[in-house]
Amino acid sequence: MELLALLNEAETASPMHRIEWRDRIAAHGARAIDGVRPWLASPVLAAFAIRVIERAGTNGDAPHATQVLRSARSRMPPAVRGDLGWALQRLRARTQPISAASAPTTRPPTTLVRRERAYLSTVARRRAR
Repeated sequence: MELLALLNEAETASPMHRIEWRDRIAAHGARAIDGVRPWLASPVLAAFAIRVIERAGTNGDAPHATQVLRSARSRMPPAVRGDLGWALQRLRARTQPISAASAPTTRPPTTLVRRERAYLSTVARRRAR
């Protein structure tokens, strides 16, 4: 289907079925991001638009998706600001590769010799010479 037809179908779909259009719209990449950008100010469509933009961003248009979400932050309904934070966090995780310097290193566990326990025993022990 053509992107405009997909956007029209998603806009007129019931809230319970709207999410079914997310992946088909997001597959259009930057055009999809620009297509749902006006919906970010809508109390009804903003959450869906955030999810489309996030999916398009994780599919390869992360810089554009991040820029659109950040620029629309002030126009968004307060109810979806948590969704915005979630989407930006997922996009940030996709764009920041783990470098060798910041990657967690595994160290073997250190074993501590506890001599204090011998002093707490009631059994007499010989001293090592």
